[in-house]
Amino acid sequence: MSVGEKIRELRVAKMMSQSELAGGQITRNMISCIENGTATPSLSTVFYLANRLGVSVGYLLAEGTDDRFYRKMEQLENVKKAFREGDWEVCRALCQALLSEGDDELLLLLSQCNLQIAKEQFWKGKLHAACRSFDEALSTAEKCLYPQPQLRAEAKEYFAYMSGISPLLYSDVLDEDAATDYVLTTPFSAYRRALNALNAGNTAPAEAFFSQYPEPSFFHRHLSAKCKMEQGEFESAKIILQSLLQGNDVLNEIQLYAVLCDLEIVCRETEDFRAAYRYAGEKVQLHEQLLKD
Repeated sequence: MSVGEKIRELRVAKMMSQSELAGGQITRNMISCIENGTATPSLSTVFYLANRLGVSVGYLLAEGTDDRFYRKMEQLENVKKAFREGDWEVCRALCQALLSEGDDELLLLLSQCNLQIAKEQFWKGKLHAACRSFDEALSTAEKCLYPQPQLRAEAKEYFAYMSGISPLLYSDVLDEDAATDYVLTTPFSAYRRALNALNAGNTAPAEAFFSQYPEPSFFHRHLSAKCKMEQGEFESAKIILQSLLQGNDVLNEIQLYAVLCDLEIVCRETEDFRAAYRYAGEKVQLHEQLLKD
């Protein structure tokens, strides 16, 4: 379909006369010539007519009626800007609106947006939503030509952590038993590996974490408390955990749940049964909230 044919089709669909479409910038006769194919519009005329008809310039210039490539070119800078600024929801919406089959650039951006959204949902305690977003990221990544081993490794890390909160939190896409050669080097991955090792009585990964990430953080202080618990120093562990609970830094839902679980244990071990009962109740209540869909 030629430019003129598209202009005529759109004009008729909008019930506009040639004079109405021409407006004050070009003549009715020029519109007639463009529609009949006896005149080729200049680029400025194409921009003017596209604006009058309410379509993209790309639609008028594209071969056939598929203007996705041109729409992508028009919006790509907005997509990249949203991605650079970490506005994941906007970036995802733009990618989805522009996506066409086989567009690996947009698939790559879309899968990374879904990954970041999933992690944000996780730390906000929206765990079922996080599972869905991780799965969406994985499914999108599988359609993309570019390999993304980091994405799969991160999703696997988060699903492993969530499975410790509830067996109801799982992936419909990820094969959690499949081996991966990609080694994550994020604070969260090092923290989770240290927690797993401590549960098995191995303090070496925690010591490695303290060396690699010496700055005070929730991960650092929580691991310190877990090490005290492993060594049987429950009073010291309780002090650290209560300082996390009562400190100036507000804990997110995931952090709070981890602290409440451990406070119940250390209070029971130190025979502070009233506090253990209180923390157990708060933990159960928060657990129910984390599993709300």
